[in-house]
Amino acid sequence: MQAVVTGLMFSLLIMLTSCAQYGPKPEQTDICLAISRFPDRHPLAEYPLPPEGVFSLSFIHSVSLTPVRDDYQLTGGEIIQTAEIFTTHGAGLPSGFADEGVTGWEQADGRFIIRLHRPIRQMVVRTDGNYRNRLHLGHREVNLNLWPDQALELTPIPCRK
Repeated sequence: MQAVVTGLMFSLLIMLTSCAQYGPKPEQTDICLAISRFPDRHPLAEYPLPPEGVFSLSFIHSVSLTPVRDDYQLTGGEIIQTAEIFTTHGAGLPSGFADEGVTGWEQADGRFIIRLHRPIRQMVVRTDGNYRNRLHLGHREVNLNLWPDQALELTPIPCRK
């Protein structure tokens, strides 16, 4: 009798394992970031966002000539800036809690980290070959200086299949 019960349980386990592969898949993003020329919106490229909807922009600050990284999260179709990370404070960078969207700050590993919740209605990036403009999508890095010395608009869109 025990052999029959063990056999039935093993068969049930095999059936459940087989069915699981046809069940719902983990959520994947169907959202891409479209890159277009600004202001004419001529399409240049599009890249899928990582499943968690996070991405970053990095560049060399034009005044301090040090690296800066801005982190973003796509939430409900809206781009929210979540952090700005830099090594030297300079013109154009958040300076305190009174700045729009600043929720906190810290210093770690020789860098300043400004925590933000700043909605971005329209994301326009001005590229300049001197400032190493990059888009980071998980482990993928996109060189925005492929389209040098111009304004680029980044817009979340449904990915084209």
